[in-house]
Amino acid sequence: MSVRSSFTFMACIALSSAMLGALSTSGACAQGLARVDDTPAPASPFTAVVSSARDLVVSIRAERSVTGGGLDLDPMDELYRRYFPDDRGEGAPFNPTGSGTGFVVSRDGHILTNLHVIDRADAVSVRFRGESHTYEAVVVGSDPGSDLAVLKIERSAPLTPLSFGDSDIVRVGDWAIAVGNPFGNLEGSVTVGVVSAKGRSDLVIHGGAPRYQDFLQTDAAINFGNSGGPLLDLGGRVIGVNTAINKSAQGIGFAIPSNYARRVL
Repeated sequence: MSVRSSFTFMACIALSSAMLGALSTSGACAQGLARVDDTPAPASPFTAVVSSARDLVVSIRAERSVTGGGLDLDPMDELYRRYFPDDRGEGAPFNPTGSGTGFVVSRDGHILTNLHVIDRADAVSVRFRGESHTYEAVVVGSDPGSDLAVLKIERSAPLTPLSFGDSDIVRVGDWAIAVGNPFGNLEGSVTVGVVSAKGRSDLVIHGGAPRYQDFLQTDAAINFGNSGGPLLDLGGRVIGVNTAINKSAQGIGFAIPSNYARRVL
C-alpha cells in the first residue's frame, strides 16, 4: 500500500469514527427529548358537555324523489341532481338522500331539527350515535317561517331530553359548542367556537331564507349535515339550533336562538 493510499485509508477510518460518535451523541439527546410525561393534561371545559349531550344528538336521513329538493343533500348527490335530473345509469330513478342532525327534546321520543332537512321527504329515519339500528320517524309538526320541524320516533326506553338555555342572556364572546352529523357520515362530531354576534337578519340562505331571522352567529365549524343540531353553552344547554352557513367564508355559521326555537316547539 502506498503512503498516499495508507493516508486515505486512515482518514476514512477517522471520519467514520467521528460520524459514529456524532450519531451516538444525537441518539442520547433524542432519548432525553422523547421521555414520557404521564402528567394528566389540564381538564378541558368541553369534555363534560360533550359526554352528557352527544348521545342525545341524532343523525337524520331523508329519502326523496329526484324532484323532492332539500338543502342538505350529500355533496355528490347534489351535483348529480343538478346535472342529471331525470335518470341514472340505465334509466333507473335516482333518489337523493338528504342528511342532517336533530336532538332529543322529550322523554317519549320527540326530536327537533330544521324543516329543510326533512322537507318533502318520502321517508325519514333517525339513528343514535354508535347504534346500527335506525328508527322510522314521523313528522308531527313543522314551521316554514322559522325552518323548524319536530319528529317523533318510537323507542322502548325513555330518553333524557337536552335542556334549553336562555338565549337572551347569551353574550357575544361566550363559548359555543356545535354537535352534529356533518356530511352524513361523521356522526357525533364536535366543534368549538364562540358566539360571534347576535341578532343577524336579512340573510340570503341557500335554498330560501326563513321569514323569521334573528340568528346567533358563531365561528364553531358548521358544515353540510350539521343543520338541525344543537349549539350548546358550557352548561350543556341548547342556546341555538344550527341552521345555515356562509359557503363562501370560514367561521361564519348561524343558529336559531333557543328561546324562539322553544316557543315554536
